[in-house]
Amino acid sequence: MAKPRLKEPKTRTHSASVIFFSVLLILIQGVLYLSDKGIIQIPAFLNRILINVSVVIATLFITSLLIRLTIKRLTKLFDEPEERIFYSKIFSWTLYGFGLFVILHYFGVSLGNITIFLGLIATGLAFAVRDVLLSFFGWMILLNKKPFRIGDHIRIGDDVGKVIHIGTFYVLLDNTPELPQDFIRVPNRLFLEKSISNLGSTTYQERITFQMVNIPENTTAIIKDMKGEIGTLTQKSENVLLQLDMVNEKLLLKVEYSVSFDKQKEKRSEVIQLLFKTFKDNLLIPKV
Repeated sequence: MAKPRLKEPKTRTHSASVIFFSVLLILIQGVLYLSDKGIIQIPAFLNRILINVSVVIATLFITSLLIRLTIKRLTKLFDEPEERIFYSKIFSWTLYGFGLFVILHYFGVSLGNITIFLGLIATGLAFAVRDVLLSFFGWMILLNKKPFRIGDHIRIGDDVGKVIHIGTFYVLLDNTPELPQDFIRVPNRLFLEKSISNLGSTTYQERITFQMVNIPENTTAIIKDMKGEIGTLTQKSENVLLQLDMVNEKLLLKVEYSVSFDKQKEKRSEVIQLLFKTFKDNLLIPKV
C-alpha cells in the first residue's frame, strides 16, 4: 500500500454511493412497476417489503446526492486542509443522521422513541468502543486546536515522522521517506495521553546525549572546534549547541544541532562518529 498523500477531501466515495443507490432504486422500482402492470406476480408481503426498501434507498440516494453536490462548495469556504477534513465529515454525518431520522419516522417511530433509542445506542457504544470514541474525540481536538498540521514533523512517545494524513481514528507518520510503502499509524487517543513535540516542517532540532567518565583537557577549545565541525557537517552552524552537564550525579555531554529532515539519520550517524573519535577516551561506551 502506497503512502497516502492527502490534498483535499475526496468526493469519489460520495459519487460511488450515488451510483450504487441509484442502481438499486432503479432495479426495485422496475420490479414494482412490472408487478403493478401485472407483467410479473410477486406476493403481497414481498411487494410491501420492496416498497419499504425503496423508501430507505431513496432516502440514502437523496442524501448522498445532496452531499455530492454541495461538499466541494463547503470545503472552498476553508483555507486549511484540516478544516476541510473536519467540516466536510461533520456535514456528511449530519445529513446521513437526518436521513436516518426520516427513515425511522417513516416506519412509525416517534420522536420520543427515536431519542430514547439513540440514547441507549450511545450508552452501549460508549462502553463497547471506548478506545474508538477516544480516538474520535482526539481527532476533533487535533483538527480544532491544531497542535500540528499535515506536512509537519512531530514526535509522540518514541515515534517521530512527517504527518501525511490526519484520519478520524489515526494519524499517519512517514518516518522513512526512502521507503514509499512504510509508515506509522498512531491512534488519535494517544494524542490525548502523551505529549506532542512539533518539530516543524523543514528542519529538525536533533539532540544527542553521551555519558562521560571524565572531563578532557582543553575542553573549551575542543568544544569550540567540535561546534565548527558539526556546523560544517549539518550546514547550519548557527544552531549548534555542545555543552557538559551533570544530571543525577552523571557527567553528560549534550549535543544539539539543526538539520534538514531528509538528512537527519545520515547526519546523526556522522555526528556520533565525529564525537566518538574526538572523545573516545572520555566517553562511557556501553558494553554490547
